[in-house]
Amino acid sequence: MTPLVLSMPSPLVNDRRLLLRAPQVLTISRVDAVLTGGTSPSVSFSLRHGADVSATGTAATTDPITVTSTTTGSASTIFQSPTIPSGHWLWLQVTAASGSPLGLTVSIELQ
Repeated sequence: MTPLVLSMPSPLVNDRRLLLRAPQVLTISRVDAVLTGGTSPSVSFSLRHGADVSATGTAATTDPITVTSTTTGSASTIFQSPTIPSGHWLWLQVTAASGSPLGLTVSIELQ
């Protein structure tokens, strides 16, 4: 499957973006993220999935994924709950942001 890419301008705490509704069982295998701009920027986000997007959902990782790089980015390949059941929504929620980043780009590989 082609990686799913999200670009979020000026990410702020509690920003939430719906990414997809799983047409079949999917598994998150890798997440890459990079920031643009800001002064010593840092953004933490959680990938969550669930049948009801107004609920908390299930987090793919125990701790949020944190990215501070504006050059090479960061990669995550270890997930506690990587399986997204068919019919569930997948979303990204920003849990922390500092240094006024101008943008966050996330690439998610799904199998």
